[in-house]
Amino acid sequence: MTRNQAHLILILVTILWGFTFVAQKTGMETLGPMSFTAARYFVGSIGILPIAFLEYKKNSFITLIKSDKFLALKVFGLGLFMFCGISLQQIALQYTNIANAAFLTALYVPAVPFMSWIVSQNPIKGKIWLALVISVFGSWMLSGSGTLLSQWGDLLIIASVFFWAGHILLIDNLTKNINMPFQFSLIQSFICFILALCFSSALEMPQLIDFAPAIPEIIIAGFFSVTLGFSLQIVGQRYSDPTTSAFILSLESIFGALAGWLLLSQIIGASSLFGCALIFFAVIIADVLPDHWISVRIIWRKD
Repeated sequence: MTRNQAHLILILVTILWGFTFVAQKTGMETLGPMSFTAARYFVGSIGILPIAFLEYKKNSFITLIKSDKFLALKVFGLGLFMFCGISLQQIALQYTNIANAAFLTALYVPAVPFMSWIVSQNPIKGKIWLALVISVFGSWMLSGSGTLLSQWGDLLIIASVFFWAGHILLIDNLTKNINMPFQFSLIQSFICFILALCFSSALEMPQLIDFAPAIPEIIIAGFFSVTLGFSLQIVGQRYSDPTTSAFILSLESIFGALAGWLLLSQIIGASSLFGCALIFFAVIIADVLPDHWISVRIIWRKD
């Protein structure tokens, strides 16, 4: 697969994710966030299972972890990062609108190199610091004029960004030398399902009848976002670097806002729209602006 083909796959992923925001929002009319998350990841896991099994017959993940015990921990990390990210996002959608959630989620673009700096001690480029400053101001413009509840939802989305950034970096680490995208996708989705089920059972205690009205949303969010979206993300990221991947994946913010407008008639105000523009501008700076334009470097130093 060429780099351009991988990027086209990632763009398809952003469309799937963006329009799934609507299903995530409307699916909680009878379900709590953990119950909806458990249901969609159960459906997603079932959808991935057949192709993951075919991949397993050719190249077994179990055989690989026998020679690399640390690999199992990394793959568990995929599921854990995903669960934390999606849980915070799903809870936040109870309080904020889709446009806010979609654009704030795009903050993982500058977050990816920032976390890479912390983990790998790679220097942060000056343009990334600029993008971070603009992103923070854009986030304030986006949520500062809302109610306390909507601001709380926005804060939860911002917190989820760091887990999505970690998820992107971990996928990059795993897929460069191992080509098992569908087994990875199945395992991370099943882990997310189990964790969400535990929290749902303990905190929400849903009845089976509660799931019936949300079946269309569960299928949409499960099959299109989890089965297709997250599986294709792993496929595409194998042939791209994490910063470029994050930039492309952040386009879900545009499709999410578009979906909220088209399907739910959600309109955002002028200040919030300006905040969205600033965040998207920060995303562009983080990846497109030439490095030499801003020469500042902040380097992690050991004492």
